[in-house]
Amino acid sequence: MAGGPPDIDAVSLYEDALEPGALVGDWVIESRVHAGVTAWLYRASHLSTRAPAAVKVVRAEFNHVPSVLRRFQQEADTLRALRHPHIVEVLDQGDLRDGRPWLAMEWLEGESVDRWLARRGPFSLAEALTVMQELGAALHFAHGHGVLHRDLKAQNVMLRPRGDGFTVKLVDFGIARVEPPEGLTGLTTGGAVLGTPVSMAPEQIRGQAVDARTDLYALGVLLYQVLAGALPFEGASAVEVEEQHLHAPPPRLGERVQVPPALDAVVQRCLAKAPEDRWPDVPTFLGALRSALAPIPEGAWAAALYVDLRFPDGLDEPSDAELDARDAAVDAALTELAAQGWTLGLEGGNAVLAWRQLPPASEARGSALEDARRLADALLSRASEAAGAGVEVRVYAHAAPSEWEPGAQGRPRLSGGPLLRLTDWATGGEAGAVHLTDAFARR
Repeated sequence: MAGGPPDIDAVSLYEDALEPGALVGDWVIESRVHAGVTAWLYRASHLSTRAPAAVKVVRAEFNHVPSVLRRFQQEADTLRALRHPHIVEVLDQGDLRDGRPWLAMEWLEGESVDRWLARRGPFSLAEALTVMQELGAALHFAHGHGVLHRDLKAQNVMLRPRGDGFTVKLVDFGIARVEPPEGLTGLTTGGAVLGTPVSMAPEQIRGQAVDARTDLYALGVLLYQVLAGALPFEGASAVEVEEQHLHAPPPRLGERVQVPPALDAVVQRCLAKAPEDRWPDVPTFLGALRSALAPIPEGAWAAALYVDLRFPDGLDEPSDAELDARDAAVDAALTELAAQGWTLGLEGGNAVLAWRQLPPASEARGSALEDARRLADALLSRASEAAGAGVEVRVYAHAAPSEWEPGAQGRPRLSGGPLLRLTDWATGGEAGAVHLTDAFARR
C-alpha cells in the first residue's frame, strides 16, 4: 500500500469487501471467509513468511460508529492480554488507508463446534469432556484476568485436529466485558443487552449485572448441545427463545440421550435461572463434570503434586515485596494446575496440594504419571519465575491409594490416607528441584 497513487485495478481491491491481492499491513488477502454484521473476515498470508492468518476488517459503513470501533479495539486489547493455549492469538493490527481498523489472528485449521455437529452429530462423552476441560481452562484464565466472554456458543469454539482427536480454541471476544481483575466479584455490569439468544443467561437477557456465572450458564448450554445434538431451548424467533431462557424449566439431558444421572444434574445446575443456584466458578463445574463422567472407585490410586514455597532459613522477616512474590508463585501454581484439570486438595499461604486419579491399567497409568512429571517440571518453572530469588521452591510428586468422599458441591474431596500425610513424602530435598517419591517412580 506504500508508494505512489494506486491505479484503477488497485483501487478496486479496497472496496468495502477487500479482494484477493489487497494488502493489509504485511498481510496479503487470499479469500473472503465470512461476512459478519460489522466486520469482514478473510484468510491472508504474510508477505515474507507466507504464514496464514485470519484478518478481520471493520465494514466501511461502521467505520465511524463509535460503539463498533470501541468493541473492535476492545477485542484486540483483550486477546493481546489473554495469551493462553486455548484462546486464539493476535498476530498484528493496524488501520487501512481509509481508517478502517483491522486485526490479524492466528489461522485455525479445523471447524467450529456447530459445523462438527452438523456434519457428525453429537459428541461422545469423552469428546465432550475434552471440549469442556480445554474450553473451561480458557474461560477460567479469562475470568482470572477480569474478562467475561458473554457470547460463548458453538460458533465461537473451534476444534483443531490433533493426532486422533482435537484441541479447542475459544474465539470472538468482540462483546467481552473487561474489568480490573480484583476477583470474580468485580466481574459485574448491567445495562445493554449483548449476546446471542440461544445461549444467554436470564440476567443477560434482562440487561442486569453479569458475572462469571453468566459464562457458566452458556457453558451448560454448550454441554447440552454437544451431547444432545440440539439446543436446550429452541423457537421460531429470538423472543421465543429468550422467553424460554427466562421462564421455562431446563430440559433434562437424559430425555434426549442416555447419560449418567449425575451428568444430568451437572447440566441442570449450569442452567439454573438464578446465578446463585449455578456452579460458582469453572474449576468447581469441571470437578463435578469429571466426577459425573468417571466415578472414582474406592481405594483407587492417585497421583499428587505438592508445591512448597518457603523463605530461606535465617531470614528474619520477609519484606512486603518477598511476601507478594510468594503469593504470586502460589497463584502461578494454582493457574497451571487448574489449566491441566487437577483437583485442589489443599491450599495455604506457602503451599499447594493437587491430585488426580490414575487409570487402573498399568500402560495407561505410566502415561498418566509421565504427564504428571511434566506438569511437576512446569510447576517448578512457573512458580520459580513468579517467586524470584527470595523464595525457595520445591515440588514433590507422590502416588498412593486415595481416600476420598463426595464434596459439598459434587466433586471428590480427599478425606485422608497417604496423600494427605505430607510429612511422609513432601519434606526435605534441595530447593529448585522436583522430588519424586519411590512410590511415584515405581507406579
